[in-house]
Amino acid sequence: MNSLNPRQVCLWIHRYTGLAMAAFLIIASITGTLLAFHHELDDVFNRKLVNIDTQKSPLMSIAALHDNVVASYPAQKFSSMPTSIEPDKAVVFSVDRSRGKGGNKPKSAFQEVYINPYTSDIIGTRDKDAWAWNNTMWKVFWLHRDLLLGDIGKWVLGIVSLVWTINCFIGFYLTFPRAIKPSKNRPPSNKKRASFLKRWLPAWKIRRKTNTFKLNYDLHHAFGLWLWVMLFVIAWSSVGFNLKSVYQPVMQAVVGLTPREGRPTFKPEQNKSAEQQGRTERTTHSNTSVSNSTNNANISTQVVSKSNSIAYLSTQAEIAAQQNGVLVQQLLGIRWVEEDKQWQMRFKTNKDIGEKGGASSITVDAATGKVERVNFGYQTTFGTKADQWLSTLHMGHIGQGWGHRLYQVFLAMIGLAVAVLSGTGVYLWWKGRQQRLKALQKSK
Repeated sequence: MNSLNPRQVCLWIHRYTGLAMAAFLIIASITGTLLAFHHELDDVFNRKLVNIDTQKSPLMSIAALHDNVVASYPAQKFSSMPTSIEPDKAVVFSVDRSRGKGGNKPKSAFQEVYINPYTSDIIGTRDKDAWAWNNTMWKVFWLHRDLLLGDIGKWVLGIVSLVWTINCFIGFYLTFPRAIKPSKNRPPSNKKRASFLKRWLPAWKIRRKTNTFKLNYDLHHAFGLWLWVMLFVIAWSSVGFNLKSVYQPVMQAVVGLTPREGRPTFKPEQNKSAEQQGRTERTTHSNTSVSNSTNNANISTQVVSKSNSIAYLSTQAEIAAQQNGVLVQQLLGIRWVEEDKQWQMRFKTNKDIGEKGGASSITVDAATGKVERVNFGYQTTFGTKADQWLSTLHMGHIGQGWGHRLYQVFLAMIGLAVAVLSGTGVYLWWKGRQQRLKALQKSK
């Protein structure tokens, strides 16, 4: 009776799960390659709304532009604002997401409003759900995220990602050199066998002068080994995006992932020196009247109004960052929290991971100007940082300037590599099947 061969079992699993996943991985890899440059490509497809001519006249304030947008679309809410203006691009204001209980609130006819920063003229609106040329990159994103099938697509891709994660380890094992079993017919040899690493080295190489089969074989092995860490990061983070019921318990057990509510909060009033307190008082504007048309609420005697909110919160963020020995690198956005009558700004420090879940935030009471809380993205648990790194590496929110551009190129190359791995895997199975069929015919 033949004993079970672990390598053959792993090869069978790797081969047929790879075949089952191939189409999904090719779709995800090609769309992922495009999404590495999502913002740049989206501006190309949406250029009629985005691009404007630079003018000699001064740019209007973000608050004034926001007022015009709110007045033009009173049926929608615009609680958030950008923190900067580019002279050759329209300013974009996003409609608040519907968060009503039961999901009975009517869907807005558009999600974005584009406005000219020089004249305050409304350029147009965009409904990202519509099948239109300017929404091309959003359709690519949703194809990548859920196959354009909603929750069913996310569930399918979650399972594919989980199998892919397991296959990363199986594929890595299959690159190891095969063990030589002792044979009764083979005479014993006194020749010293090469080390494991020396026998494993050919799996990392691509032979130049060879046939098509061997080239595909080498590409499949070598790409899988060279890029193994990044392939695992992409696969496992995809499980986190689509199959949280599996991802969260595993991450909690392995790295101690904790809920975001556990993030440490910096209390500025406990550490602020008298000099810094005086600086804060000088920064405030007393009894400034503001009419916040975002939510149709008239609030008077406010220290922090819409017109000074960006400057005020950015100053407070700088003070808090200085106290903690970090630098504010980028302001990411500001929003009005109606239920608490507070302004909240998100920003990135030099120690934060990415621009999404790993970013920092500061919240200020509008009436008094008091800093209610500051959450620094880097002040969190090891498990949360691991989770942030996985999602940030997957989405490409790494670095600034040329560093960010280089990572975008690298991420696009990873996407192409996944397509190559899937394509070469299918090719190797097909050639192997042909050989097995020929052998079967000869045996008959």
